[in-house]
Amino acid sequence: MRKIFSFILTVLVVCLCISGCSPLTGSSGSGSAVKITDDNQRIVTIKKVPERIVVLSPSFLELVEAVDGKVVGRAKTQVGKVPAFAKDAAEVGFIFNINVEKIVELKPDLVIAYKGMHERYLHTLESNNIPVVVLNLKSYEDVKHSMLTIGKIMRKDDKAQKVVANLDKDINATVSKLPKSERSVAILHTTSMGITMEKETSIAGCCAKMLKLRNVVQGETKPVSGPMGTQPDKAPYSLEDLLEKNPQVIFITSMGAPRDSEGNPKLEIMSNPAWNSIDAVKNKQVFFLPDDLFLLNPGLEYPKAVRYMAAKMYPDAVKEQADD
Repeated sequence: MRKIFSFILTVLVVCLCISGCSPLTGSSGSGSAVKITDDNQRIVTIKKVPERIVVLSPSFLELVEAVDGKVVGRAKTQVGKVPAFAKDAAEVGFIFNINVEKIVELKPDLVIAYKGMHERYLHTLESNNIPVVVLNLKSYEDVKHSMLTIGKIMRKDDKAQKVVANLDKDINATVSKLPKSERSVAILHTTSMGITMEKETSIAGCCAKMLKLRNVVQGETKPVSGPMGTQPDKAPYSLEDLLEKNPQVIFITSMGAPRDSEGNPKLEIMSNPAWNSIDAVKNKQVFFLPDDLFLLNPGLEYPKAVRYMAAKMYPDAVKEQADD
């Protein structure tokens, strides 16, 4: 009996030692820590489940809500609507012009920044002992990766994985209804400064790729620069090239360009007689894309963006909005 008692006591001591000395992971309670490798390859230690989160892009809002995060601060944008759950969160400037002092005043225990846009704020925030995770949010794969990363931070891995599985399911439901034949597509992006073409790495380009459309500028290597520097998801535009490539479908996104009475961007090229010789124009396959789905990353509404694009081309096969 004494030997049995001694064995049990030994097992208990070993278990206590293991639990007390093992590395902290995200699988336990709010007091545990996780290490995140963000999309700038920075290793960020999140010591506990964040209770005060600031997001520097509205696109992250619904991802945070999906894993029960509490947003106390958010950046403003002129595109899209603020979800009801985040309307009371303090504004910390515009997405391109963040007010760092306001963020510090909010005393967040996590800031989520947008890759390629907010790196200049990292040093100041971290010098105030505020952990910052930089995430990319352009393609659909970026959305899924960011959802899983935020799920890990919140110690809600299972819930994040279910969200991702549902996104895949919704998109596959749309893609499965489409004809098997491949079509060529050009995606024009218009601003007050001019026109560029979007590659597969843009939001609209990613949706088109999932719909099996062949982007006529994919592989283009000429750089395009803008206010934020080089834009790798854009290609130069010329009407001559567009005529030569003769796409079967044209999608148009617009930011800051003049609009007609119906809200569509006014494009001077449409008054050029050569425009009417493009197959997409002749067959009435030119579509304007809504800002809230194709300028600001749609996040968890990526399936809606894919469905919108599919419904424009194949209205008999796909409805623009799924029945609830």
